[in-house]
Amino acid sequence: MHATLSPVLDAIEDAARQAAVARATGTVINAPSRPEPTVLEATSENEGIAAVLRHRLGLDDHVRLSVYEDANHPLFPAARRFRAARIQLSHGRRRYIFIATYEDGSSRLCFSLIAPCHACLSPVPSVVIDTLADFGDWLIGARDQRKASLCRSSPAHRTDCPVHGN
Repeated sequence: MHATLSPVLDAIEDAARQAAVARATGTVINAPSRPEPTVLEATSENEGIAAVLRHRLGLDDHVRLSVYEDANHPLFPAARRFRAARIQLSHGRRRYIFIATYEDGSSRLCFSLIAPCHACLSPVPSVVIDTLADFGDWLIGARDQRKASLCRSSPAHRTDCPVHGN
């Protein structure tokens, strides 16, 4: 059986890698031409969160993003009732999951990519993805990426994980 090709996801990954290389080589990258949407202007919170991520990654409106509540992480530090949002970019069996939160002292929505912890392999917020080039850096394994604020504190780590809480 042949693997199903995902031209949309392949194109996004290729564009992300190109954006990362362009940034690393000092090539001018076209910034989004329109202002960033706000969650408050959308018809629902989920649509608003998807619109912000779509804007930051430069995704077309036809790219489907699924948004749902994250059971493990707070929307902002010390929140108990308000949960972060998970955003899934997928096609078939291939997928990327982002988490949207507000970092300490920030009023700007922050996106992190959910990826396996290097120590316990649990899926945790890994690096900040603020642009298409950030996503490309993650795809090519760049070393100088900014860690997500929830990376060490995520309750998704295994209890014996040396990264958790350090």
